[in-house]
Amino acid sequence: MKLQKISLDHIAKLAGVHKATVSRALRNHPTIPVHTRERIHEIAKREGYRPNPLVAMYQAQARSHRPTAMQSALAWLNDYPNPTCWQEFPWLRGYLRGARERCEARGFRLEEIPIGGSSTGSGAEVGRVSEILRQRGIFGVILPLMLHQQFLLEEWSDCVIALIGSGNQVEPGAAVMPAPRYYPQGFPIADRDFYYNLRLAFQTVLQRGYTRVGFIYSRYLDRESEGRAQAAFLVEQAQLPEPQRVPILFLESFKEGRPPAFDRWMETYKPDAILSINPVVREWVQETGLSVPNECGLVNLNVVDDVENWSGIRENHELIGAAAVDLLIGQLSRNELGVPRQPRKVLIPGEWHEGGTLRPLSSLAVERR
Repeated sequence: MKLQKISLDHIAKLAGVHKATVSRALRNHPTIPVHTRERIHEIAKREGYRPNPLVAMYQAQARSHRPTAMQSALAWLNDYPNPTCWQEFPWLRGYLRGARERCEARGFRLEEIPIGGSSTGSGAEVGRVSEILRQRGIFGVILPLMLHQQFLLEEWSDCVIALIGSGNQVEPGAAVMPAPRYYPQGFPIADRDFYYNLRLAFQTVLQRGYTRVGFIYSRYLDRESEGRAQAAFLVEQAQLPEPQRVPILFLESFKEGRPPAFDRWMETYKPDAILSINPVVREWVQETGLSVPNECGLVNLNVVDDVENWSGIRENHELIGAAAVDLLIGQLSRNELGVPRQPRKVLIPGEWHEGGTLRPLSSLAVERR
């Protein structure tokens, strides 16, 4: 039996609307009323309509090769005490730059909204921000590495939300680190792949001929990464003979000089390579009389502009910011306001950056010959 192809024109006649209305309704475009979208979806389902994926792909490609007019705004909420930190600090500005560039490419503009960073009066503060968004006609919001849980836990019923970062952060600088608090994932997340990044760093260090790999980290960052970096280190370490295993050195402060705990750790376990995220570790190692990278190799797990001379991992912050925008636009196209039933998490892997704090493979080959 020859099957009849169901067209948009056919659905439009049954629904009593224009073909363009059907096209937008099937894409859940917010300009089409909800009841109209639901009625058209029901007719399409009843008639057995199936979109042609090749046509959809061609149309998307055609749109990507022509300039797009600004359609709407997305919000970037900034609750940091220093509202300019996203432009000033190299380990943060990549997120904002990536999000802004992706917005421009997709025909949106990104509005950065400073919200003061107050952790008191959560209901009133969230309500005030919601009113600002309504007044500006903004329905898509990025919550990037937010300091205060009130914004992460709000349902935001009139918006679609995407997070940058795990959403399990704790207040930095606290006198006593609180017990870990894990919240059910409420919104889609774009984040660094801590687990992949650390395993890439560990395996690269072993390839360069180092045998006793140490890891210096902070409890705050471990909580912020949901323990993924620590887990990756322990998985890699478990594959080494027990005499080569070096326990993690957790430090709460990197700004008060070389701590005695570091000296004891170095003397006791004698690591010949160290993974860390703070560049001050290089000064500490050299102060002990060891040369970098021959006697002690160093890897920075977040290589940015001010530590480009380090070997380590580039976290691809721009791609993470762009991924958050993609999550928002996808939700907007489906009109998924509020807390989604099954939020997605997109993890962006980092890339190896060759610097001067680790022996290169070429020198290792020469030594072995």
